[in-house]
Amino acid sequence: MEEQMRTYLRIGRLIDGRGGAPIEDAVIRIDGARIGRVGPAAALGEAVDPDAWVDFAAGTALPGLVDAHTHFSLSADGRSYEEMALDPDELMAINGARNALRHLRSGVTTARDNGARNRVVFVLREAIERGYAEGPRLLVSGRPLTCSAGHFHWCNGVADGELEIRRAVRRLVAEGADHIKIMASGGGTVGTDPTRASYTVAELRAAVETAHELGRPTTSHCRALESMRRAMEAGSDCLEHGEFLTPGGEMSFDEETGKRLVDSGIYLSPTLQASGWDTILRLREKRETSGLDATETSALAATERETEERLAQVGRLLQLGMGPRIVAGTDAGCFDFSFGHMDYALDLLAKAGMTPMQAIIAGTSVAAAACGVADEAGILEAGRPADILIVDGDPLTDIAAVGRVTAVYQGGRRVT
Repeated sequence: MEEQMRTYLRIGRLIDGRGGAPIEDAVIRIDGARIGRVGPAAALGEAVDPDAWVDFAAGTALPGLVDAHTHFSLSADGRSYEEMALDPDELMAINGARNALRHLRSGVTTARDNGARNRVVFVLREAIERGYAEGPRLLVSGRPLTCSAGHFHWCNGVADGELEIRRAVRRLVAEGADHIKIMASGGGTVGTDPTRASYTVAELRAAVETAHELGRPTTSHCRALESMRRAMEAGSDCLEHGEFLTPGGEMSFDEETGKRLVDSGIYLSPTLQASGWDTILRLREKRETSGLDATETSALAATERETEERLAQVGRLLQLGMGPRIVAGTDAGCFDFSFGHMDYALDLLAKAGMTPMQAIIAGTSVAAAACGVADEAGILEAGRPADILIVDGDPLTDIAAVGRVTAVYQGGRRVT
């Protein structure tokens, strides 16, 4: 390779995404779109043109982040699903391009989109691949499978019964779906019940088996405890949310189900930001600046309680040994769940009991494995795409440093 095509990054410390000790005073050599070399600066052993160096001596390099749960076509502006669904597909696509750029500039270089209407997200992925828009490498499900009047039914992925479900999966794969998203319980869509399962085990198994036959992984929206049990029995590759909700509406950790999940080999994307973290931060800031009225005070207290319950659930799963298969995902796009803040997801995992290093690999190598791209994302090593996040400070002592972005490289090109 021609020397002038190389760029050398001098890094204060480097976290490669594998979970081992960081490398102090490190060098990353970028050869075109891929990493040519990673290691200590003292071991470089190459004559380097001074103009090829980029100095980040005060920063920390991480693999580009992998967000395992997004909805790029949604606006994250606090509206309900029903209000967002009034937007035409064209507006959703434009909004998706805006969200994709915001996420990329925050360090997310790979993202899994878990549900959009019609062909909107397929078009967004194509636009990014063609260079018409900038954004993370997108892994898309397209229309999520849901029962009649089920969660996200307005995306037009309704399928009831095993035969319809198999046909729907085949259509999605033919259109280019990278994975299959299954709404195994109700959710925030009006008229659905997040405390109850939406599909039988046989229906879920039909989706999983068909997807696997076509070489696609599956992930299942499971807020209800019973939906978690059914999705595990059906062999889903990943569970989303995992809130252990009972028909009475209680968020009650079930020890037996938790142990079964740990033993199953299935990934969990708890999407802790989706418990209202953006709302909490906004109301806490307002409380300090201008004060809250009674309604806002009540809303803040209720949202903080829900978040604490979710953190306790994930903490219990960590105690049971689930840590190596918990992945970071934002659920960005829904309600007010913001793009550009994967740092919130990592911070919340740390609050739940992960070490900063565990939280980082949950948002890099573990998330890449859960999304089926372990060979191409989530680790800094020679031969992989040069997807690199450089932050100000040391996230191993302050996980919030992940949000202090200094530079982002995607495919060897600096994007911020």
